[in-house]
Amino acid sequence: MVKDRRSIQQTQSRILDLTSTLSVIGFFYHNPSWFNPWNLSTHSWLLGGVLIRGAIAFYDHLVIFLIEKLSGAPLLPTRTVTNKPVRYVTLDTKSIVFLFINSIHEWIFVQRLCHYLWHSPNVSKEASDIGCINTVVALYVMFVILDVCYAPLHHILHMPAIYPLIHKHHHRQHYPTRGYLDAGNEHPIEHIIGVCAVWGAVMGALYVTGAHAVTIFVFFNVHAALAMLNHSPYDVRWNVVGLNYSVANHEMHHRKFTVNYAQYCMWYDIWMRTYADYEGPKKEDESGGKVRNRSSLEMEERKKKIT
Repeated sequence: MVKDRRSIQQTQSRILDLTSTLSVIGFFYHNPSWFNPWNLSTHSWLLGGVLIRGAIAFYDHLVIFLIEKLSGAPLLPTRTVTNKPVRYVTLDTKSIVFLFINSIHEWIFVQRLCHYLWHSPNVSKEASDIGCINTVVALYVMFVILDVCYAPLHHILHMPAIYPLIHKHHHRQHYPTRGYLDAGNEHPIEHIIGVCAVWGAVMGALYVTGAHAVTIFVFFNVHAALAMLNHSPYDVRWNVVGLNYSVANHEMHHRKFTVNYAQYCMWYDIWMRTYADYEGPKKEDESGGKVRNRSSLEMEERKKKIT
């Protein structure tokens, strides 16, 4: 029975991947300018992609360096237990393919975002236009809208019928540690969903606050840094007027699967009753058995249903 179910899932996955690939090829054939909004030459387009990859790798290492050297953030409790090391998963062939595809998508996204900021009459670019509403308030609104879009979509990706086909690959790593490599190691369809959520945040903030171009640039870079940190072993957390960012929250999602779908404001999880406080390494009772609380058992039951 289990073997038959896995065989069906593999067939469905191949059909989904083939259909997605053919759709992208067809879209490229009919709309090549969408992939190259600045009308770059082939050489310049490829060079730009390489430079962006280098910049992202540098940024990833810079963020971790700053956390290690300046913030003093400790490692998460699960990473400091010496008697039972956590399980790390190496990057397999599929992971490398997904990272490569997503890196191309990121390069296209960067081009389109910059093109929009530069040419859109709806985006203010003058220094004289900078004010509190289109900077501080706009930045806050972007992070709120991002999770309003992302959290329910993320939850949908965990539906039993969908999870094995798309999101399951990202959960190979129960204890993320590699920053960008773990954050970006996801099915390309999931990557597109995440980028659409970012676009929704930018468009929403423009409509509500008239966000300045500088604010959008800052948002994009801060969001990228926090996504990397969410897949690191460091216990980084902050709370600003309802924005409750915590790497521990996201580690719990990777470990328990069915909790903490949001990234910055946990309102969705509180509303849907999927929020879970952080649990460190399980303690052992006098007989050597693990002490398990009721919430742990409930989350394990939900996890079994989708895996």
